[in-house]
Amino acid sequence: MPQDLVYVSWGGTGRAASLRSAMRTASQVEGGLVYLAVIDEGTFDDLDDSMVDLIEDELAWLLEAQIELTRRQLNTDLDVRIVIRRGDVDDHVVELVETLGETSVLIGAPAAPSTHESVAEMISVLRSRTGRPVALVEPEPDVLEP
Repeated sequence: MPQDLVYVSWGGTGRAASLRSAMRTASQVEGGLVYLAVIDEGTFDDLDDSMVDLIEDELAWLLEAQIELTRRQLNTDLDVRIVIRRGDVDDHVVELVETLGETSVLIGAPAAPSTHESVAEMISVLRSRTGRPVALVEPEPDVLEP
């Protein structure tokens, strides 16, 4: 049975090229992609709730547009679901992986280390907490199909 992959970004991490790589990977394993976008405490903790509500609405719109553009660029109809959460990145990754079950986690590059000293430490912690494969998605060269 195909598995959905989790692609996670927060605080501006991940780029269009990383999302394309994640979507290519999900297509290769013949699963879907769950895009976990976390409005993280470190980046947004100084904003009041009404401002964060606006950011969440705008983020949902932007991600839908980015995913549609990427589908067109890759000529795919890959199932991509967007999940937006607020708070700690690690906790939300763990919670989503527990909900999905059999999955892998792809972190959008370039990635800021969130509350960790490095991206490598974050990957190690998430592997330990989820018991699942976790990898940094390196953007592939921007060679798009016609």
